[in-house]
Amino acid sequence: MKHQRLGRTGLEVSDVGLGTFEWGHRVDAAVAQRLVDEYVDAGGNLIELPSSGVHAAQVLSQLSLPEQIVLVARVGVSMSESSHIEVGLGRARILSQVDALLSATGRSHIDMLILDVFDAVVDRAETASAIDTLLTLGKIRYVGVSHHAGWELAEMRGAGLPIACAIAEYSLLNREAEHDLLPAANYAGVGLIAGAGLGRGVLSDKYRRGTPQDSRFAVGELTDYVGAYLDERATRVLAGVRKAAAALGVTTTDIALAFNRYQGVASSLVSARTPEQMTQLLSSEIELEPEIAEVLDQIS
Repeated sequence: MKHQRLGRTGLEVSDVGLGTFEWGHRVDAAVAQRLVDEYVDAGGNLIELPSSGVHAAQVLSQLSLPEQIVLVARVGVSMSESSHIEVGLGRARILSQVDALLSATGRSHIDMLILDVFDAVVDRAETASAIDTLLTLGKIRYVGVSHHAGWELAEMRGAGLPIACAIAEYSLLNREAEHDLLPAANYAGVGLIAGAGLGRGVLSDKYRRGTPQDSRFAVGELTDYVGAYLDERATRVLAGVRKAAAALGVTTTDIALAFNRYQGVASSLVSARTPEQMTQLLSSEIELEPEIAEVLDQIS
């Protein structure tokens, strides 16, 4: 698996990152350990916890993780006892959420702390002060942002926050980050980590002949999430991806990940649920020729 520096930092990450949003739900600790072992053996080093990652964090605390793992975790979003979602980047919220993450994962530090929301109310200086405290105490090592537009990324950097990366959904089925976030990140030397790097699983082509019973589309709470990419446009994009895959003798998954690499994405997050899925992902290392990348660019 290829590694590259994240933006202008000294941190190197693998070009495929392991997402964990189904850990604690459809992935238990035993399976998670197998996934991590296979991932690390192939050279992977980035594991990402979702914003509502309590269950995933609890599973993570039961695993044996090598020191080279880069743990990415999020703050800024919380849910009250009444299931009301609260967001914000105030000092108290950030510090308390980091302490909760460290307690839940059993780790002494978080490698990459992601500010998972842009807070237009709290003074950026307060957020920057909280991050500075965490860096000084060694509780975090790097900081990134998610759900930020290009101008919001610029504001955070202007406030003195040492932003190392931006996480945004990015794939052949969703290239919205190219409108303003990606140019802003490139200009600032901020690395891009692609969320849902396989188009929420659709680019694996698993839905070509129907809905597998164990797929995310078949799971009630994820039906709308996946279904948003099972439309006419996605059908056209997938047809082109299949042609490219057939011409190169690879899978659509290979093409999807290769396109992200070609576009300069530092790491594409994927959420393998089984060892079989993980094996397929880890064997994907092809590089696209410019001619093929250009056709895929036009198609999508």
